[in-house]
Amino acid sequence: METVLILHGLGRRAASMRRLAAGLEAGGFATLVLDYPSTRGSIEDLARDLSSALPATGKLHFVGHSLGGILSKRLAKTLPAPRRGRLVQIGAPNFGSEVAARAAIFSPIMGPALAELVPHDGEDDAGLDIGSIAGTAALSAYRLITGIDGENDGKVSLKSAWGHAPAHKRMALPVAHSLMMQDARVIAATLAYLRTGTFPEPD
Repeated sequence: METVLILHGLGRRAASMRRLAAGLEAGGFATLVLDYPSTRGSIEDLARDLSSALPATGKLHFVGHSLGGILSKRLAKTLPAPRRGRLVQIGAPNFGSEVAARAAIFSPIMGPALAELVPHDGEDDAGLDIGSIAGTAALSAYRLITGIDGENDGKVSLKSAWGHAPAHKRMALPVAHSLMMQDARVIAATLAYLRTGTFPEPD
C-alpha cells in the first residue's frame, strides 16, 4: 500500500485534513497526517522539522493545502527521485498571495511564514509530478478587500494556485480557500491524481 503524507495550511491543524485523509484511505492509500506548528517558523524551518517525520523507505506521495502545498514541494525535493511519488497542491500560493501582503500586520500572530507568502516569482519545481487544484468561489466584489485580480478562492489567485504545473495537470473548482480541502469534489480529484497522474474531466 502506498503512503500519502498530508499537510494542513497556515494557522490550521491536522484535524482540518481528516476528511480528505479518510477519502484517500477509502481509495486504497495509507495516510500520514502531520500536525505541525505552522505559525512558529519560516518555511525552511518548518520543512526541516517535518523532514524528520518522513518514512525512511518506500515511495511517498504528498497532499498539501495552502502552505502545506508549499511545504510538500520542499519535502519532496529532499527525497531521492525513486522515492518521490505524486504531489497534489490544494489552493497553494505558489506565487504568493496579495492577501499575505495586506495581512502583514498579523505576522506576530501568524508567524514568519506569512511574510514569505507575499507575491513572488515561485520556485524551481523541476523533477516533481505536481497536480494543482485551484478554487474560484470568491466574488469579484471581494477584490477591494483581498487585492486579488481575476479568479481566486478568496486568498489565492488561480494563477498562483496552479503555479508551474503544466496545463494538463491543473484543475479549477468553484470552492473557497478555507474549506476546499474538505469538499467532496476536491477529495475525488486528489484521489484520481494520486492514482493516475491526471485529474478527471469536469462535469
